[in-house]
Amino acid sequence: MRFKILDFLQQETRAVDQKLYLMTAASGVANALVLAIINSAVESISEGGPYWRHFLLFGLSIALFVYSLQYILYESSRIAEEAIRNVRVRLADKIRRCDLLALESIGDTDIHARISRETSAIGQAARPLFSAGQSSVMIAFTMSYIALVSPIAVLLCAAMIAGGVGIYLKDRKVYEDGLQEASRCEDDLFASLTGLLKGFKEIRINRLKSDDVFEEFQGAATSVMSARSRVMMLFSNNVVFVETFFVLLVGAIVFVVPVLSPSFSTSVTKIVAAILFLLGPLSNVVMMIPVLSQVHVTVDNLRRLETFLDQSLAKSPDGPEDPSGLEDFQTIQLDQVCFTYHSPDGSPGFQVGPIDAEVRRGEILFLVGGNGSGKTTFLKLFTALYSPMQGSLRVDGREIGTAHIRGYRNLFSAIFSDFHLFDKLHGLRNAAPERIDQLLRLMELSEKTAYRDGRFSTTRLSTGQRKRLALVVSYLEDKPVYVFDEVAADQDPHFRRYFYEALLPELRQAGKTVVVVSHDDRYFHVGNRVLQMDYGKLSDLPRDEHRHPPGTSAGKGPARRLSSKGQKQ
Repeated sequence: MRFKILDFLQQETRAVDQKLYLMTAASGVANALVLAIINSAVESISEGGPYWRHFLLFGLSIALFVYSLQYILYESSRIAEEAIRNVRVRLADKIRRCDLLALESIGDTDIHARISRETSAIGQAARPLFSAGQSSVMIAFTMSYIALVSPIAVLLCAAMIAGGVGIYLKDRKVYEDGLQEASRCEDDLFASLTGLLKGFKEIRINRLKSDDVFEEFQGAATSVMSARSRVMMLFSNNVVFVETFFVLLVGAIVFVVPVLSPSFSTSVTKIVAAILFLLGPLSNVVMMIPVLSQVHVTVDNLRRLETFLDQSLAKSPDGPEDPSGLEDFQTIQLDQVCFTYHSPDGSPGFQVGPIDAEVRRGEILFLVGGNGSGKTTFLKLFTALYSPMQGSLRVDGREIGTAHIRGYRNLFSAIFSDFHLFDKLHGLRNAAPERIDQLLRLMELSEKTAYRDGRFSTTRLSTGQRKRLALVVSYLEDKPVYVFDEVAADQDPHFRRYFYEALLPELRQAGKTVVVVSHDDRYFHVGNRVLQMDYGKLSDLPRDEHRHPPGTSAGKGPARRLSSKGQKQ
């Protein structure tokens, strides 16, 4: 167990030093000295004591005990929190650089559990760990004291402790397997709770669905209870055995040893006092056994997650960034791009491609297709969130490799269907407040939220309003290519018309390239082309299939417009 928790703390902080070990030992020695001094003082009473040196040594021992114990508790807490912080930051950095596909294969539940629950278990174990270390030192020195008083008694004590250790070692694998199972059950419980919260609206209006979701959560909670109860029951049996052995040991010293060794009767009081003095420290050490086992599992889980992230980063490294910019591109080509989903057993599933396509600067492209046709996968390939399994992305004929991938992704501002709305303008620290306020007014959000003190006052808006706020952020990013996935959905007719007939043309006028996933075919005349996804294949729709519908005017638009400089016209 030492190599798990202590090595973890040392690797993360380089702060588990000799002073900490020395103070741990000093605390245990000081506690053991208190026993020896008290016994010596009691023995001296018949000779007119206790003497002043007993008071002095007692005071010094207490002072050393308090100082050293306080040091190890404070320092162990600091080291544990620093280790937790370091591993969380490092994992978060690897997560943000990881491929989307790899991240999706891990799942939100696993990541949340490891970075929050698992790391917290380490913090909870650090202080008891060093306290148990102090108790171990005290046990060793107390055993030495017993050996000086009676070799027979120390042999009995050693046999008892060896028996307890042997029982633990025998069941150690069972402990760890049980804790691993409990950890998996807790992951299922967390996933069930996440579903309960995210699907609240759906289950609130559907009683049968609500009952099924609750039954699933109840089953997961019961599985956690059963798994942890089995481990704790085994551990409790061992604790009872050790405690019973202690009582039997005291009985043997009082009733049996004096019969075997008549001279031992003069030392009974000292030995019994020493053994009773051991009860607390030994219980402290025994109680650390399940905690250490849990930390063992925790460290393994963290290392497993980090290894997976490292493997993902090794497969698709960003590489040294090419200083030559791509912002002035004229065309983006997808050359025989293919992507295939695989099931957990490795068998191939739905495939997108091969795709041959060219997106030209300043175009507005509409992307259409039914659910499951591959539109979202195409967008992930187009924005390089997914790496092609075959084929390549090219900008003006130059293939996008590891040296260009970060610069390529930086061309895009995207609002995906499952977008997340931050309450801060991350990456836009120099955004002018008046520009933000102007966009909020134009998006008809100024009465709903405001940008104050570096954040939006609220993001608790309707679905349509959240999409408009996402448009505000996207406009502020001012990227060469915009990707909008059903942004106009959930909008009222007034704003939907403004989006298609004012906002999109102005982006094209400013030289922006826009790819819009939409089913609003009455506005397809605004675009340069319409692309269709069907069963993973991409094709161009002929112009006559998406021409401007009769009775509408391509030249008309709403009275308000937003120029590329953000001026209302």
